[in-house]
Amino acid sequence: MPDTILLPAAERLDPQVIAMNEAAVRLGAAPADPLNFPLAQARAAAERYHAFLNGPTPPPADVMEIAAGSAGCPPLRLYRPMGRGAERLPVLIYFHGGGFVVNSVDTHDRLLRLLAAHSGAVVCAVRYSLAPERRFPHQHDEALAALRWIAAEGETHGIDPERIAVGGDSAGANLALGLALVARAPEEPRVIFGLLFYGMFAHDFDTASHRRFGDGRYGLTTARMRWYWQQYLGSAATPDDPRASPLLADLHGLPPLFLLAADLDCLRDDTLRLAERLAEAGVPHRLAVYDGLPHSFATMTRQVDLAGRAVLHAAQAVRRHLNP
Repeated sequence: MPDTILLPAAERLDPQVIAMNEAAVRLGAAPADPLNFPLAQARAAAERYHAFLNGPTPPPADVMEIAAGSAGCPPLRLYRPMGRGAERLPVLIYFHGGGFVVNSVDTHDRLLRLLAAHSGAVVCAVRYSLAPERRFPHQHDEALAALRWIAAEGETHGIDPERIAVGGDSAGANLALGLALVARAPEEPRVIFGLLFYGMFAHDFDTASHRRFGDGRYGLTTARMRWYWQQYLGSAATPDDPRASPLLADLHGLPPLFLLAADLDCLRDDTLRLAERLAEAGVPHRLAVYDGLPHSFATMTRQVDLAGRAVLHAAQAVRRHLNP
């Protein structure tokens, strides 16, 4: 897999991303900006846009819905690779992106199916609560409840509780990293690997990537990121709480991590800074920065070949670390 930071000599958006965006506009499936539309309308537009990205024929998987459980565990959706019968498999607990405000397990359905198919693991997608209806640290607590549920109940669903990975994209990567940090405690279930796509790791907008790409030329804007953080934290929480901004946490003792970033993304430097801090802490990790791709590329695999290869790299990393 790529493990070198790849920075282009000139900014060039992948032509397949351009074609994808043009097709979405023609079909009336472009997402609405929550800064300019009522939240309910923006959420509905995000669902329509991702339905376009996912396409009409999803990759095969055995899918099971798990209702909300005790001790605060939110609803879960389990994606099991096809043809594995009752075999006990490792698990990737996955948190979708969307700034803690938009998107859902449904918006990420294709990605979740691909991760299950190519990793050989059950993917446990967490239907965590959205902000501003629920704010930090509620989502953080739901993530921990999901981990504890996997450890206590996973075997009844063909899951090996000794082989747990966590993963997520954007805001979901924030939750996944936060969960890996909590799981270092000896009384918590052990996490042995983490998969982090273009994470939202710190409440910091004074970075080179925000200055370069925050105007929204490739999608995500700095203004929207500020708004997402406001919805998530509200007025009671402080942005330098390491549970909210895991980039600020003590990172020693984390499991191996695979970090994937988009070069044309205002959040790119969150991932680059995380890689630097992991190196300082002696945490095994690999980093891939994908040239020509914007934020959210992991949900673009049907239309963008490079995005598909990136997700395949990610799934292969999960397979290797969960099948020692």
